Amino acid sequence: MRRCVFFVLCLFLMGCLQAQRLGGGLILGPTFSTMSLTDFDTTRFRTDFCFGFRVALIPEHFIVGAELDVIYSRQGTSSKQGILDNGNKLRIMEKSSYINIPLLFNFYFRKWTPDDEDESKLIRLRVGPQIGFCLKGDAVESVKDPRKTVQTITPWAIGSFNRIDYGLTVAVSYWFVELRYTYGFSNVFKEMEKSTNHVISVTWSDIW
Repeated sequence: MRRCVFFVLCLFLMGCLQAQRLGGGLILGPTFSTMSLTDFDTTRFRTDFCFGFRVALIPEHFIVGAELDVIYSRQGTSSKQGILDNGNKLRIMEKSSYINIPLLFNFYFRKWTPDDEDESKLIRLRVGPQIGFCLKGDAVESVKDPRKTVQTITPWAIGSFNRIDYGLTVAVSYWFVELRYTYGFSNVFKEMEKSTNHVISVTWSDIW
């Protein structure tokens, strides 16, 4: 029985692959990221950027496809602006750089027609797991007085943070614009009870 199910599944996958074509494209745009941190009631989004590329199986007769992305993402979080005893303004930020690799299933809201030259006219929902690899991180303390702003940058200590990050990615695409959100499951800092990433990106995402 198991062999029959496996054989039928293989035939189904082979049929799906034959009905799809291989495509690729670029990903580029801003990121709006924050973190859920223990001992911080609220954190704010900080703005940076991401870029990368995607390889996709594009369905031309089905409504389900798949893609693998490789994205360089600059992210982190920012605190609220506080006031020191001397009246200077203080803000603390965490800045990090990741290579993120999501594996996404693409659901098209309708099948392709002979008039469709590419997928830009189809609304797409993308869902799937993501693994990230942290390249580096910095804690940035910014103190602003009436004349100038002084920043103190302290690199994250080796061994104080996890190199690997896991999450779930959900995205909606139309034309060449994509809105993407990634919810992190794993802690960034080893000694903190909770320190998870949350990243929103708005990207130009074309396909060839």
